Amino acid sequence: QYLNIIPHMHKLCDLPDPIPQDYQLKYLLMGVKRELGTAQSPVDTVTPSHLLRIRSLLDCSSIADLAFWCACLIAFYGLLRPGNVAITGRFEPSKHVRRIDLMPCSWGYLLCLRHTKTIQFRERELHVILPHVNGVLCPATALQAYLHLTRGADLLGPLLLTGTASPLTYTIFRQKLHSILNQAGIDDSNIKGHSFRRGGATWLSHIGVPVEQIKVIGYWSSDAVQRYID
Repeated sequence: QYLNIIPHMHKLCDLPDPIPQDYQLKYLLMGVKRELGTAQSPVDTVTPSHLLRIRSLLDCSSIADLAFWCACLIAFYGLLRPGNVAITGRFEPSKHVRRIDLMPCSWGYLLCLRHTKTIQFRERELHVILPHVNGVLCPATALQAYLHLTRGADLLGPLLLTGTASPLTYTIFRQKLHSILNQAGIDDSNIKGHSFRRGGATWLSHIGVPVEQIKVIGYWSSDAVQRYID
């Protein structure tokens, strides 16, 4: 991946790509591809069954547990990576999700994301629909309970907190996820952040949502969405 930058930088300077001219490097890369392959192994899919088992092990009277549960549901229904709503590094109001970015609607909540992997210069906003659905997997119900439990929190502060002023970080989310999966007896070795995005896309497909609509919901601009549907 780092070597791919070298041809790009040379092309920007109108210079020839140096890699094909390097005999040792050229055949080293060929050997690496032959040994490891070029296809990426997909992560496991988080399913509604997984979510139900996670929910059964949480205490939703706890701010920390409820924030974690909200992060799971936002990632699943929004076809997001949990890192989109959990904090990495220090909280930056211009980059991370704030409480004021979650807006109540008649059908649930609308979450506005201003910074993601594909939105890094605030060139647009991503609007995530979190609707009311029947049952305990309802994201709107979980968010309503969380907002009530944390009422009085700073509107310009982090959306998800683990305490009165401590944001839910991606490190905390990941550790808690694997801890709960182990408690539930679920193999967590291949469940990553992308597992929620993959799970949400697969679930939408299973309930009959057309692929073109799934692409819009998950902001895919290519047919890469097909790799996420299990």
